[in-house]
Amino acid sequence: MKFITILIIMVTSVWVAAQDVDYSGTSAANFLKIGVGARQVALGDAASAVVSDASALFWNPAAITRIKGHGGVTLVTMDWLVDSRLSYGAVTLNMANIGSFGFDIQYLDYGKVEETTVYDQNGTGRFFGASDMAVGLTFARRLTDRFAFGVKVKYIREQLANASASAFGFDMGAIFRTTFFHNNLWLAATLTNFGSKMKFGGPDLSVIYTIPGNPANKQVPAVLETLEWELPLAFRFGVANYFIRNERLSWLVAYDVYDSRDFRVRHNLGTEVGYLHALFLRAGYKFNYDEVSYTLGAGLNLQAYVNFPLQFDYSFTNYGPFGGLHQLTINITY
Repeated sequence: MKFITILIIMVTSVWVAAQDVDYSGTSAANFLKIGVGARQVALGDAASAVVSDASALFWNPAAITRIKGHGGVTLVTMDWLVDSRLSYGAVTLNMANIGSFGFDIQYLDYGKVEETTVYDQNGTGRFFGASDMAVGLTFARRLTDRFAFGVKVKYIREQLANASASAFGFDMGAIFRTTFFHNNLWLAATLTNFGSKMKFGGPDLSVIYTIPGNPANKQVPAVLETLEWELPLAFRFGVANYFIRNERLSWLVAYDVYDSRDFRVRHNLGTEVGYLHALFLRAGYKFNYDEVSYTLGAGLNLQAYVNFPLQFDYSFTNYGPFGGLHQLTINITY
């Protein structure tokens, strides 16, 4: 229980310090806010107390202890905004009497962008790339038969043409299974993206400065200095409960409160109905978001038909004027 006390103290300190201060638009690496795993996204991102596959490495590192067997694999692909693409992969390993380990990688590819200048505003014919990446290592352990705690360390990098910035971050999570509602009520808390600041550097920041008023038009090599930017530190608290759970039918309701340093508190609500542990229908709603509102999704567990622990999940997110976003996920346990 010492871990929970430490987590609560840290979260409370961050929350108190953030009161009455507007940090909107002051975080880097905002791709870390994009939810992964079609099931969790279809539930409106109400995921911290729900997730039970390898994408838990993103949502709540403690939840990888819920994965059955030796571990799991999750693969995600998603068309993101303005022709960019998000990819995510995760693998976990359960080791008896030691704990659970995990590795994941998140990659956002912005594609090729045509270069423009003051004199060539329609494009120079040259193209450059941009991408974001996060690679993480996680350890989690059950401290009792009902409580688990997990820690993740990750390397974060943003690249724009020949300029880049990097940082290290930490995620912490806890999950607790209560005795309420026939042991079906789960509580969770996470603190994510706690780490160093990001500052851009690279060849693209090297310039030639012409000294004004110099009769010889003297030029001096110089390097542009950029500001440091914080990671999008965030706290989640979640609760989830199966109101119906038998061999034929299941009904799950989940809720998360999501508090980040650079936007107001948000609320996530989701529900899932399952039939024969094979077919799942999901829906969610996100409150206090600027554009996104409702989410929908479905899942198909093929284990009962092919005798192999394989599940496909799909989610649709209504992103207002940006249209709909689709995400596909493959989950395997072994």
